[in-house]
Amino acid sequence: MKETLKKLLSFMALLPTDKLLHFFYGTIIATPLVILMSTYQVLIVMFFVSVLKEVGDSVFKYSKFNVMDAVFTFLPTVLLLIVKNL
Repeated sequence: MKETLKKLLSFMALLPTDKLLHFFYGTIIATPLVILMSTYQVLIVMFFVSVLKEVGDSVFKYSKFNVMDAVFTFLPTVLLLIVKNL
């Protein structure tokens, strides 16, 4: 277990800050949704949040649409739902 955690932290240290920020804010948004909504509702809402955030960035010229940013925003939802349903 200790070795697995060490590998995970080493991998996360290699990720760009932008992706970690998407993961962090995805966690902040998804946590109350996972507590209050059904699994399907959370998946649908977080999918749209992830995609619409990237669409908004591309429309307002902050950055181009980045699929990996959307994935890192959505990923905490899946992890939280796994933990919830254990």
